[in-house]
Amino acid sequence: MPNPPLILASEHGKLHPDIPDLIRHNGNHWRKIFSILAKLGTPADCRWQDYRDLELLHRHEVICFADGLLPTAQWHLVAGKASWQRLGFDPGTFSPLDDEGRVLIRGNILLTPYPDYRQFPNRTVEQVRSRLER
Repeated sequence: MPNPPLILASEHGKLHPDIPDLIRHNGNHWRKIFSILAKLGTPADCRWQDYRDLELLHRHEVICFADGLLPTAQWHLVAGKASWQRLGFDPGTFSPLDDEGRVLIRGNILLTPYPDYRQFPNRTVEQVRSRLER
């Protein structure tokens, strides 16, 4: 992600972020981002809304704003062309994952659209989820 959400001083140093609180203080833009991330990672026995509000970023996911990949990550979802460029990825060296070519894959790296409903619709979410579950 190119820009982190604003984090209140009371949230700094917490092991698990309070997603509803982050949404309240950062607005609809971050609600969309967290919702798409939740849809990608929600277990089959859970509603994505509950997962977003109670468990997202507590166990399996990390949002990174660094200029490099985390070496221990199982998957890397690089969101948005600005992030692809900042990290030096050439989309031409990746293969399309989905029908529309919105998501590109090479190894365990996925170049995804920015997590916004228009760019990352539910159909794309399902195609990425399917790949992550393999």
